[in-house]
Amino acid sequence: MKSKQRVRSAIRHAETDRVPIDYYARGEVTAALRKRLGLGAGESLDARLGVDLRGVGPSFKPEALPYAYADPSVEKTHDGVYLDIWGVGFRPNQTDSGFYMDLAYHPLKSLTSMDELEGHSWPTADMWDYSEVADRATENADYWVWAHSRGIFEISWFIRGFDEFMLDLAVAPELAVALMDRVQDYLMARTRCVLEAGNGLIDMVEYNDDVGGQDGLLISPEMFRQFVKPRMATFADMCKSYGAVVRYHCCGGLRPIIDDLVEIGVEVLTPVQTLARGMEPEGLKRDFGDRMTFNGGIDTQRLLPYSTAQGVREETRRLMGLLGAGGGFILGPSHNFQADVPVDNVVAVYEAALGKALT
Repeated sequence: MKSKQRVRSAIRHAETDRVPIDYYARGEVTAALRKRLGLGAGESLDARLGVDLRGVGPSFKPEALPYAYADPSVEKTHDGVYLDIWGVGFRPNQTDSGFYMDLAYHPLKSLTSMDELEGHSWPTADMWDYSEVADRATENADYWVWAHSRGIFEISWFIRGFDEFMLDLAVAPELAVALMDRVQDYLMARTRCVLEAGNGLIDMVEYNDDVGGQDGLLISPEMFRQFVKPRMATFADMCKSYGAVVRYHCCGGLRPIIDDLVEIGVEVLTPVQTLARGMEPEGLKRDFGDRMTFNGGIDTQRLLPYSTAQGVREETRRLMGLLGAGGGFILGPSHNFQADVPVDNVVAVYEAALGKALT
């Protein structure tokens, strides 16, 4: 099978020649892995690993600063905080286990009125250049081509502050809804521009919005259904109108809302944090495996940092057999490969998936 056919078949819950393969990692891991595999400057890591998916997206028109979290940074404050296009601030943090951008500033933390909300500086879709999206998609026509969007919940609380936004949802929902709708307007407009530019060549859109933690949802299922789900449904409907599958990125335990995701048309769930509450792979496959494709699942909390390479190979094969039975599985880590994962263990995942040595 070609990669596009392999992924499409898996999402349709059909058997494939092998389990489709995905890859996402910290930059430090990618650099170390390229060195470990002896790849030169022009050689593709994705090709060596057998990765079946390729991401495409627009380029940012304004000059962006070198450090950013998820959206481009456009300003640096006097105390070293990088402000992104939403005005949210992040501080660079070099740790023993890697480089991160730590949340440091919420621009609407003191919000008290709709006027203040309307007066905030909001990003617009025309900050991006979409002219090369179709070219990149065409270059990767044999692969499963996907585009990325962030989501309303995470961006909203980044802007407002977590405690403040949670209180808004409970006691001042008109503020929370107005904030989410402003975020949604931008996300919808930008994604529509990407899909228009893709001209039918984009197979999937990822909606990236963490509502889960290690011990379960960050908000109640009822609150998710009232505030987040309808807006996600509108976003998903738009993507599907362009023929794109919807993949939802959410870390943590989100079992109570998986049926809701199926209902609004989400077909792929990533990264499947299998050690979070309610996310045991056996239960996920049993209860949702005929309706949801799981993308990820190779544990980055205990297995990958602490196991031997042989242990990683065995667990990877076990999960492929479990989650991949009858389709419905795309292999990948349960979060980005982190810098505390030995490179040999990353190699072991892909050797098990491909059934051959990489070196």
